[in-house]
Amino acid sequence: MFAAIAETYDPRLMRKPLALTLLALACLATSGGVAEARSLPAPAPTSPGNGARVQQLPAISWNAVRGAAAYEYQIAADPRFNSLALGRGSGRGTAQIHNLSATLDKTVPNGTYYWRVRGLTAKGKVGAWSKVRKIVKAWNTAPQITGGNGVTISWPAQALVLRWSSVPYATKYIVSIATDPGLSNLVVGTRTKPVETQGVNFALPVSLAPGAYYWAITPVDAEGHRGARSALGTFQWSWPSTTAVSLADLNPEAGVFDNPIFSWNPVPGAARYEVEVNSDQNFAPGSKWCCAGTTIGTSLAPLAALANNRYYWRVRAIDPHGDAGAWNEGQSFEKAFDPTTPTIRGLTLRSADGEALGGAPETDTPILTWDPTPGASLYEVQIGPYASGLGCDFSKSATSAALHATTATTAWTPLAANHAGHQGPGAWPTPQQQTLNVPANLTYCARVLARTDNDAQHNQVISAWTQLNGINKPAFTFAAQPAPGTPGSEGLVTEAGDYIAPKAGFQPGCQERAGGATPGVANCTLTPLFTWKRVAGASGYFVVIARDPRFTEVADVGYTNVPAYAPRLGNEAPLSDETTDYYWAAIPTSESDGHGVFSFPCFTTPTNPCEGANDNPQRFDKSSIPPQPRSPGSGAEVSTQPSFRWSLVDNARNYQLQVASDPSFGKPIEDIMTDGTAYTSNSTYPADTALYWRVRANDWSGQGLNWSPTQTFVMRLPTPTLDPLGPTTLLGIPPITWSYVQGAIGYEAHVEWPGGKGEDFTFESPSASVISYYGTGIFHYQVRAAFPTSGSAKVSGPYSRKESSLMLLSAPRNVRGIKTGSRLLITWQPEPDAKQYEVQIGTTSGFTSLIETHRVDGTTWAPNIDLSMKRNRGTLYWRVAPVDQRNGVGSFTSGTFGGRASCSTKARGKKAHGSARKQKPRCVKKSGGKKRRR
Repeated sequence: MFAAIAETYDPRLMRKPLALTLLALACLATSGGVAEARSLPAPAPTSPGNGARVQQLPAISWNAVRGAAAYEYQIAADPRFNSLALGRGSGRGTAQIHNLSATLDKTVPNGTYYWRVRGLTAKGKVGAWSKVRKIVKAWNTAPQITGGNGVTISWPAQALVLRWSSVPYATKYIVSIATDPGLSNLVVGTRTKPVETQGVNFALPVSLAPGAYYWAITPVDAEGHRGARSALGTFQWSWPSTTAVSLADLNPEAGVFDNPIFSWNPVPGAARYEVEVNSDQNFAPGSKWCCAGTTIGTSLAPLAALANNRYYWRVRAIDPHGDAGAWNEGQSFEKAFDPTTPTIRGLTLRSADGEALGGAPETDTPILTWDPTPGASLYEVQIGPYASGLGCDFSKSATSAALHATTATTAWTPLAANHAGHQGPGAWPTPQQQTLNVPANLTYCARVLARTDNDAQHNQVISAWTQLNGINKPAFTFAAQPAPGTPGSEGLVTEAGDYIAPKAGFQPGCQERAGGATPGVANCTLTPLFTWKRVAGASGYFVVIARDPRFTEVADVGYTNVPAYAPRLGNEAPLSDETTDYYWAAIPTSESDGHGVFSFPCFTTPTNPCEGANDNPQRFDKSSIPPQPRSPGSGAEVSTQPSFRWSLVDNARNYQLQVASDPSFGKPIEDIMTDGTAYTSNSTYPADTALYWRVRANDWSGQGLNWSPTQTFVMRLPTPTLDPLGPTTLLGIPPITWSYVQGAIGYEAHVEWPGGKGEDFTFESPSASVISYYGTGIFHYQVRAAFPTSGSAKVSGPYSRKESSLMLLSAPRNVRGIKTGSRLLITWQPEPDAKQYEVQIGTTSGFTSLIETHRVDGTTWAPNIDLSMKRNRGTLYWRVAPVDQRNGVGSFTSGTFGGRASCSTKARGKKAHGSARKQKPRCVKKSGGKKRRR
């Protein structure tokens, strides 16, 4: 500019050009041309002070620069501003705004930050940067432990509730509970997935193993940055798990524990129980006999029989978390199957017509009978030669099938050697027989023992021997079979009058069929003994037992030389229960080895005519006496784990118990086998509906016998009782606690939030904290207990009564709206339940016309509003409200920017049942002005 003036210089016109030049410069200066050409001066930072230490980054502010139409600020983690905080854009590390203050939308990690600002002209020319100021962000306010430190918890009578103070700017808290003071061995949550809660309390939802524990609380801000951890707290966890135990015998008549059942008082807090029965007093693992797994009841009868021995037993509780309580030892007991003397009662030698033969008589048809032994399902019979002066030699019975037998029938007769082979149709079973006959014309001893089911280690459980006539005494002399004689006019057939038994009173368990048109037909509860008169001309007999009158469905065939047959264990003997008659016949043979069969049995009726000789078959019923249910009685209401009991029945190897929700038992919900006469369910049944149960015995062959009468009962699962809950505070929902429910493995809480949405939560312990909540208004909740059932499934009891409480999301407190020149700034106090805040500015008090709306993490906001614009020159209205975890907006506090001061008014907006607080009007003086109230 100055060079151009020198080139036009004329000495003759010296004064005038100079004056014009000065005038031109003045005009340029007044027109702004020089101002645009010059750089704007650097703004002067005002707050925060250089090096200020703060909990959260505050608003940065500066003085206005003449000629600046806008400003550009930068906030970075390095002094060269290469690491802008939050990046670029409004509310981030750098942006252009019309305000004299700027704020960040989101929280940033702890550290040192730097900031600067410069002006911008209306044409976008930039001015000089301000001096760089430093801010140290150190969010180091630690929570203060206020409850749960140093306590001793007796679970489940007491709930562990940890409490701490609220930390400003924290939106949730990490709860660390560990077994070590370094908090390395966490017992809830993990390092990568810690337990977090929104409130300032935490009710432990699980059970713990007894011992010492350490805990601490770490605050977390809206962006997940962790703050300063609290001091270390401690607590002691104890679980009183001792209980009274008892022992009883399900079959007390023997005087010792033949069929034990173990019982104990329930342990509060126990979800299951472990029972151990051991033959070693020190409970060596290799000597354990019972029991696998755990039970949810408070009694247990072993499913498998115990061997005859002395036993020791104990029980301990298992909590829902799987931790075991103390062992509780019970009384030792001596287990002995059939310890009475004699073990086999009623052992008698009989003739074919049922007469008892005393002493040691000579007989050509030796028949041994005895009374059923309680708990026995099988018998072992040994016949040993008697040597005068020496006694009984039973050693030969071990190697001779003729002298040794196992039978489920309470009788023994000798079989014979059958050399004729298979008899009858191919569908008939192979005859029960012996390879050698019992030698005749010798004196024999006889003894019998009883067997129950095999024990848990698959070994035989037997009684002691009972010998007929006493130890080393002879039982009978086996006479040679008489000459067969000559067949009668009908040929070699068995006449109707030749049959003797089964008949009423001939042997235990056989009674005459009551009523009907068939008097004399025996109704037998056990597989009967069959006897008949000798048939003239017969040297042997095939005994055939069938289910139909034409003998097409044959259950058993036996061969004998004597007129008596006691089925051994074989074919389909012992006989199963039938609702229709059995038919049997003795088919005589002319030869003693089974050859010479001249007849075929057929039972003649008007509807079933038979042709030719038929051996006059006879009928009998086989129908066992079923177990008699004892508990639960029909129609009973059961509120604890049901324990089923029933009577002992003859010839039962084990029992089958079924429980179903339908009387047809089409799909049983319980179907188990047990050697005992009691069973405590290890699964929880559906509640409040009719349930049906029945039991039957199985014989040695596994055939199911008659079912017991069906019984009904109803399960009434217990309901927790909720403890009263006071009004919800500003620091979240208080812990919810309820009464412990015996046998529960957990609890289910159902919550209905104010917005109508329902949620379900599960817990192991009878206490809980709501770790995340949202919305305002009344919420409802209720709780129910969960019980174990088969496998990993569970069944739930009824819900408790519904409780309710009020949720508040109050308007921010101590809100200030600041307007100084072109500076607009809103500040407020942190709200504990807020994750963010929604701030709005409008031109109407109803906020129907918004200029700006924004969400921020912090407690200050500098809106980007150009006050030079006409529409922004009037009164501006502002309001701020908390925002919860699910973006729900709470109550607003509102105010105005206008005139010479800015004021806040009472809270407006959402107002949940009186939750909004009234704000005292507050005004901020403008420089040189006076404070006034609106």
